[in-house]
Amino acid sequence: MKSIALFAIIILSIVFVVAAPDSAFAHKSGCHRWHSCPSDSGSYVCGDLGYGTYCPKSVEPKKEVKKQTTPSTSAECKGAALCITDKVTKIVDGDTIYLKYYKIRLSLTNTPESNQNGFKEATAFTKKLCPVGSTITVDQDDKQPFDKYNRAVGKVTCSGKVLNAELLYNGHANILTQYCAKSEFASESWAKKYGC
Repeated sequence: MKSIALFAIIILSIVFVVAAPDSAFAHKSGCHRWHSCPSDSGSYVCGDLGYGTYCPKSVEPKKEVKKQTTPSTSAECKGAALCITDKVTKIVDGDTIYLKYYKIRLSLTNTPESNQNGFKEATAFTKKLCPVGSTITVDQDDKQPFDKYNRAVGKVTCSGKVLNAELLYNGHANILTQYCAKSEFASESWAKKYGC
């Protein structure tokens, strides 16, 4: 009888250990069942004792980006909207650039889409002037801060030049005149020269 009771206790213990969520046995980090990596108390050192198999590498959670409402502080920025300085992570096309936390759409300047003539040339121009890994400054358009795709709309400065203007000067873009009345940058020389 005692052996049956002992056997039942062992089976129930195994079922409990297998069925219980990992967090029931983990410390603050929630690493895995038996200990956390690194241990909260310092008594367990991650290494060959299961860290690689059971403990995920430390990954800092993605921080939520708050919309800035204070005036811009960079020399390339004016107005009260965002002034973003960050590294380019992707060039989508001539007028769309991705940063770590933002998708940027050039204000007023429009380059050809992937199915239009000039797409490759405009995209290559942007990649050359503002290559992936380079630092750019985006002066968000006060009057039209975001487009319908939630991209930040703005004037981009890279390699000491305004990308919006350089695309126009080099024949890779045209002005979206329907936005001239809605843009902070409509009165700039490059915008006026090409249609605003």
